[in-house]
Amino acid sequence: MRRFFLFVTVISLVIATSCGTSATPTVSVTPTPTASATNVSARTSTPTATTTTVGNVTATVPLPTATTTTVGNVTATVPLGLGVQFVHTATLANILGDSTYINNPLTNNNPNAIVFVTPNWNPGGVGNTYDNHPIGVWYDGSKWAIFNQDLAAMPVGAAFNVLIPTTGTAAFVQTATLANILGDSTYINNPLTNNNPNAIVLVTPNWNPGGVGNTYDDHSIGVWYDGSKWAIFNQDMADMPVGAAFNVLIPTAGAAAFVHTATLANILGDSTYINNPLTNNNPNAIVFVTPNWNPGGVGNTYDDHPIGVWYDGSKWAIFNQDIAAMPADASFNVLIP
Repeated sequence: MRRFFLFVTVISLVIATSCGTSATPTVSVTPTPTASATNVSARTSTPTATTTTVGNVTATVPLPTATTTTVGNVTATVPLGLGVQFVHTATLANILGDSTYINNPLTNNNPNAIVFVTPNWNPGGVGNTYDNHPIGVWYDGSKWAIFNQDLAAMPVGAAFNVLIPTTGTAAFVQTATLANILGDSTYINNPLTNNNPNAIVLVTPNWNPGGVGNTYDDHSIGVWYDGSKWAIFNQDMADMPVGAAFNVLIPTAGAAAFVHTATLANILGDSTYINNPLTNNNPNAIVFVTPNWNPGGVGNTYDDHPIGVWYDGSKWAIFNQDIAAMPADASFNVLIP
């Protein structure tokens, strides 16, 4: 079963066949250059506790939910059971064509790394660089990179929130095949999401999982629930290409993983503002977002635009990179590790 489309015609997808490093520098960026973005933004966490019994003595032992790790000049927060997250900023030193290369010991020489990315307009409240293109990640044989699906040049200063989950988390690669594609969608068959309309699904396109493959999906994407399974779909209803792959994360729903819905009360122009104690007044929050067409199996709002997050001085917001008005009822799965 698939969702009702507002249009009858399905747009055919044109798939590029050249490698992601051969970009055509046609990107249009319209920031006001008033500041430079930082390379890494670290977060703090609140410790919890666990009860431990030794012999006939029971005691409460504080247990941190995260630890701070420094590798070279990169400092990142490692939440126990989730992974490492940091901000990556595109610079002249790490850009090649349409790509900006990540230099991290968790991903270097690791073709099986699963990397999640959300564009961040101004990490730490500093910076203002747009990247108005559908993005993805790819492996060049030694490093992972973030790239523009349309091969547009990666703009200097573009920043991205990056999450590298730990082994054993609910993270996997979904590859579109003839068996799981229907129109614009590829259907996920996973016990964590099947028959679970309230699952929180985070997605990042992966050009060549395991270093194998080379399929573009140059479209803004989202997820939707068909009544029994979740699917990844192209917002413009273009056919899902065979071989398109996606990194998928299913975090446990809760205070740090939730659905945000755009309403008349929280929309201003191209943005919908998140009101959450984990992000309010926290310019260093690292926020991950995936559009959700029908959270809980309810709703049907498209947002066919590349998206990102930005900080306005007190709150984080989800915005359309092309500055198009944010549609009321557009919903997003949000993760704040």
